[in-house]
Amino acid sequence: MGFTDKVRALWRGAAKPDALAPVEGAFAPQAGIMDGTDGRPSIVWARRYDARPFTAGYLNGWQPSWGTPGSEISRERSLVASINLDLLFSNPIVAALVETFATYAIGTGLTLSSRPNADALGISPEEARALAHQIETAWATWASNPVECDASGRHTLHQLATAAFKSFLLTGETVFLLDWKRAAGAATGTKVNLLDARQLDQSITRVADGNNNGSVMQGVQFDKTGRLEGYWIRPFVLGNFNTAPQAIFVKARTSWGRPRVGHLFDIIAPGQIRGISPLAAALTSAHSKKTHQEFALASALVQSMVAATVESDLPREAAFKTIATDDPLGVQVPPGVSMEAWAKAQTDYYGGDEGVKINLQPGVVTHMMRGDKLVMHRAQSPNSTYDAFDKSLSREAAKAAGGSYEDASGDYANTSFSAARLAQELPWRINKRRRAAIVEPFYRAAFVAWLEEACETGRIKLPKGAPAFWEASDAYANAVWRGEGKPVADPLKAAQADILEMENGLATLEAKLGERGYDFEEVTAQRKAEKDQLTAAGLPYPVPKNREDFSPEDDTSSK
Repeated sequence: MGFTDKVRALWRGAAKPDALAPVEGAFAPQAGIMDGTDGRPSIVWARRYDARPFTAGYLNGWQPSWGTPGSEISRERSLVASINLDLLFSNPIVAALVETFATYAIGTGLTLSSRPNADALGISPEEARALAHQIETAWATWASNPVECDASGRHTLHQLATAAFKSFLLTGETVFLLDWKRAAGAATGTKVNLLDARQLDQSITRVADGNNNGSVMQGVQFDKTGRLEGYWIRPFVLGNFNTAPQAIFVKARTSWGRPRVGHLFDIIAPGQIRGISPLAAALTSAHSKKTHQEFALASALVQSMVAATVESDLPREAAFKTIATDDPLGVQVPPGVSMEAWAKAQTDYYGGDEGVKINLQPGVVTHMMRGDKLVMHRAQSPNSTYDAFDKSLSREAAKAAGGSYEDASGDYANTSFSAARLAQELPWRINKRRRAAIVEPFYRAAFVAWLEEACETGRIKLPKGAPAFWEASDAYANAVWRGEGKPVADPLKAAQADILEMENGLATLEAKLGERGYDFEEVTAQRKAEKDQLTAAGLPYPVPKNREDFSPEDDTSSK
């Protein structure tokens, strides 16, 4: 008995003589594309439970590289990603969910609300606010300039963030580098280099090089204590298609702690190394919906087709007789007419150059041969349950992906205000969680790298007496990221509900502005500037009508 069999004997109570032999009563999990009942490829995800710990339920023997916590995700992620990328261009449900979720999470981009920690930096609150304004202004300029922020010089940071989040939706991961390079026309060296998740080489699983006793799992390298060291990445230079690059090791951080590689995914299981697309559970329903639509379209096309046949109303036995009783075929023709002559008469009448053509065009009268009639044939009406079943597939796919039926279908015909509000509530919470897990870390990594350079090069003027950036990086980089506001079905009712909550002390103005994606300090400063400018111009400033001291004379709109 080998070592592997001894271990199995401890866990299963008996050794397994052949690691490749099937276990009675157990089934190996499968995931992928199989033949459906219609004979076409169908996406099927099937799993069966097997009680062996740390083998992930797979029955093909002891697999140390895959038999680890979270290995089910690593084993299936590549297949899920490839199917997602294929359906993105052919399946409306997948395309709609990807675009909708990216719009909810990012919109036109996250806004920085810088909040340096005045106490940690040893500066006054006024100095902290002045520093925050300086940081926000410089950051907005950098993030909106492709030459400054993008390693390829083509996209703004918000466009890169949108692509990064779509990569998470399709492949389960977002991978990017924070490069340092000088470029023509750029005043800064910090650049974001967005990578395809497939450049992180999943095929590399081995003991790490060197004497650190670490290991590489699916392209991610850890030290002997399990702490992240770096990644094995296949470099690719844009525009250079004539290469087959080998994976190289890139440290996760520089020697002084500056982030070098960003690898973001939504953790599902302890010990998870790689990410899996959140759309995985929705693929079966999305693919089934597309197949259902194709068959419904084929049925509709059949409905538009018409088949015509020519039938005779002459009774068979009365009009025909057998002229050759010894003929085994029992050929029958009209009395007194030979078989050849009768067939020729039919052919000459309906065929040939001078024959009568059966024309189904409107307004055309076709003269039939005596005793004949034209019979039209149509297919039966389509199944009346199509619409309900189609909606159920859309609802199932959207729910599995973390959205609502309306997100996937765009159908609001039978949606009331209350139903729409409830339908948006949970997807919005899921969107906020994904934004916090993927989008905000992407922005934060780029922001910290940029802020380090800006502070060290003097582009950001630090208050007198404040420490250097590297001495209090967290205090300088403290910030809140504002995204698109929560979608509402009825803006009037939503505004009335917000006002009621604030009047009764259940919410604050800052919280309600934050739900809409606005920063309290920016809104306050803008309102003050507008009021001062309107007053200086001699124009009335609109006042809220729910003030206790409001009077009709204050309503300038009625004057």
